[in-house]
Amino acid sequence: MKKSVMRKILTGALFILPVVFFGVCYFLMTVWGEDIIQGAGTTPDVWNDIKGAFMHNSRLSDMYAWTVINFFDFQYSFGVDTIFRLIDVVMAVGIFYLMTSMMLGRRPKWKLEDALLFGLSFLAVMLTPHGYTMYRGFSVIHNYLIIGLSTVGFGMPFVRSYTGEEVPKLYQKWWFALVIGLVFGMSSNITPVAFLIWFVLMKVWQGWREKAWKKVWRLPAWQVWMLAGMVITVAIAYVFGAGVSTYANNPVYTETYDYVAVNEIFTSFGSSLVRIAKHIAVNFGYCFGMVGAMAVILGGLAIVVAKITKKELKIWPKETASRRVIGANLGFAAVYLLCGSQITLPVRLALPAYLALVVALGVLVKGWWIESGVLDEKVLEPMLSVLAVGLMVLIVVFKAEFAIEYRGPMRQAFETIRKSTDETVCLSPEIAKPKKLPFVNLGQDETFGEWALPHMTVYRKKVEYCSQY
Repeated sequence: MKKSVMRKILTGALFILPVVFFGVCYFLMTVWGEDIIQGAGTTPDVWNDIKGAFMHNSRLSDMYAWTVINFFDFQYSFGVDTIFRLIDVVMAVGIFYLMTSMMLGRRPKWKLEDALLFGLSFLAVMLTPHGYTMYRGFSVIHNYLIIGLSTVGFGMPFVRSYTGEEVPKLYQKWWFALVIGLVFGMSSNITPVAFLIWFVLMKVWQGWREKAWKKVWRLPAWQVWMLAGMVITVAIAYVFGAGVSTYANNPVYTETYDYVAVNEIFTSFGSSLVRIAKHIAVNFGYCFGMVGAMAVILGGLAIVVAKITKKELKIWPKETASRRVIGANLGFAAVYLLCGSQITLPVRLALPAYLALVVALGVLVKGWWIESGVLDEKVLEPMLSVLAVGLMVLIVVFKAEFAIEYRGPMRQAFETIRKSTDETVCLSPEIAKPKKLPFVNLGQDETFGEWALPHMTVYRKKVEYCSQY
């Protein structure tokens, strides 16, 4: 096979396999407990769901999740939910596309080097516990696809501007900048606040370094529109909605994640400080530690190969733009995790910080392997590409096999409920046990989780686990 043909095949596989993975995820997935509670399988009640979600959590992501799940059946069959599942696939792939764009400082092109960075960003998320956020259940997926996509989409032009790269023309249109700002401002509770703090810190740093304070704070029109949109929807959420979130008053939330309320800090300063310090250590370790380990492995291998091939390799990039992208993403991740230090952040809440760290890792890898010339086109480039493609194929196959095997018993369970003449239906707790791989869960949580049973109605019947089943 000719080299050019082989490169095209590998490039196509690296770009297309993530699309296939998310297609398999979202079209084979069985809805789980929270999806059912939010209305899967029921008659859509869009307006009341939007209002209920707004008063519950005041996040656009929740409003979208509560509304969209109404159009889903318990398992996929062709219909209106086809549209929403396709939208989910587009949003999931869009996150990694924009991350790759941020790594490159431009749009990814159809070439192997760009495809490798795209594949790296996908694997760095999906082969870690953070990937679980994108295939756990539709109530989580619908929330965090919007949170992830809006975070990367909102932050990208600011990073491009900071590094001196060209800002996409679409962002420079006032109406698009305003819409992106409005969406981002109500996408989540922590992210807009963390971004605003990060932005101010970046401007202070620029002003101190360049000794030109007025120039630094003279913002281009698109930034003004984006920030204005963000502030507007944050204000709406706090003034007319639930503010931080009603989760802050939920005993399950506060006990599980060791929530430290603001009033506790004043009444028990010492113990609160210790708990917050513990949260910071855990949150930073879980995000920075994981990406740091990847950086050590990939950087160490690059150093070894560089010595063997006698190539010059710089651990820290020479280019100002690359250094700024790394610094900006590391800074945002740190600020985000500090803003969330009132709790031990669950994986899903740490997603925006982790995505920023993966972007920083991608810029480093680009310098170590591609720009240094260490990634030899004849040997190493095809080898790493084949390895990445092989990993992607494996997770697609495992995901498909796990999902298909899971759908069988769940289809029987739903049929049992539908045909039952009783108001309460008893099912065995062993009805469906999702399979897991070491460190990677490519299945899903049990559809009828015990935590959800008190609130769960399927086909207008109460569902319970019964030991005498």
